[in-house]
Amino acid sequence: MQVPDLSLDHAALVIRDLEAARQAFERLGFRLSSRSMHAGALTPGGPVVPWGSGNHCAMFRNGYFELLGLVDASLHSTAKKMLEKYQGLHIVAMDCPSADEAYAQLQAAQVVAPAPLTLERDAPFGARDEQVRRARFRNINLDVQAYPEARFIVIEHGTRDVLWQPHLLQHPNGANALAAMYFCSDDVPASLARFEPILGKPARHGDAYRFALKRGAFWFMDAGAMRDYCPVQDDAVHRVSAACIAVDCLDTLQAYLSERGIETHGGPTLDTGAPSLWVHPSQAGHGALQFVQSE
Repeated sequence: MQVPDLSLDHAALVIRDLEAARQAFERLGFRLSSRSMHAGALTPGGPVVPWGSGNHCAMFRNGYFELLGLVDASLHSTAKKMLEKYQGLHIVAMDCPSADEAYAQLQAAQVVAPAPLTLERDAPFGARDEQVRRARFRNINLDVQAYPEARFIVIEHGTRDVLWQPHLLQHPNGANALAAMYFCSDDVPASLARFEPILGKPARHGDAYRFALKRGAFWFMDAGAMRDYCPVQDDAVHRVSAACIAVDCLDTLQAYLSERGIETHGGPTLDTGAPSLWVHPSQAGHGALQFVQSE
C-alpha cells in the first residue's frame, strides 16, 4: 500500500557548531532564518518542553534545508545520538497533509513507526524579526532500526506561514527547491524493499535507484557507486550522502561561488545527464551539496 501525497519536505545537517555552519551557508549564498530553539513532547501526548537544539533554515519555494546544532547539552535533544556517529546530513523529512491519516496508512503498510508527536519552536517572524510566532508540527518518526538509512520523519505542518515567510525565499545563490536526497546503503535491495510499501517501485539508473515522491526524489546506491558518482565524497560515505538543491541558473551560481573562492566540481545528473555542481562538505558544514538548474 502506497502512502499518498508524500513530498520531500526538508533535510537537516546536524552539527556541533551551529554558528560556524551558519557562516558557511551564508557564504554559499543562502539567506537563513534567525536562530530558533526547539521544544517538543518526549512521549506521544506528553507536554511540550524545551529541547537543547536550535536551528537556522534556508527556506525554498519547495521544501527547505535545516542547520541543526546542539546548543545546550544539558537538555534533551535527538541531535546527541546523531552526533555520536558523525557530523553531517542525518534527518530527511517527508511532508504529508495529515499525520493521523499518514500514520494509519503506514500501519496498514506495516511500516514501523510510533504515533505522531507534537513538536514546536518559537520562530522569529517578519522581515526584521520584529515578532516571534510559534511554529507547530506533528511528526511521525520512522523507526531507526527498521529504517537505518536516515532519521526519517513524516511531517504535518500546522503553521506554514510561520516558516515560509516571503523575505526568506529570496537567496543570493538562486536556490529555490530541495530537489533530491542521496542515500548510501550496505544492502541496496533491502533498502529498496523497505521503501517500496511507502513510495512504490523505484526506477533504475545504472547502479542507482530513484524513488519519485510527489515532489522531489530519493536516490539509493552502495558506497562504491556513491564514490564514483559524487566528486566531493570524503573517505567515509555517510548513510545520508548528499543533498541536491535546485537553483534558478547554474551558470550564475558558479560565478557567484567562484567570486567567493568556493571551489565547485561539475558532473552530470544520474537520470537526465544534465549538468550539476558539487560543493565539498568542508565548505558546506560537513554535508555534500549538489546543485542543479530548475526545470
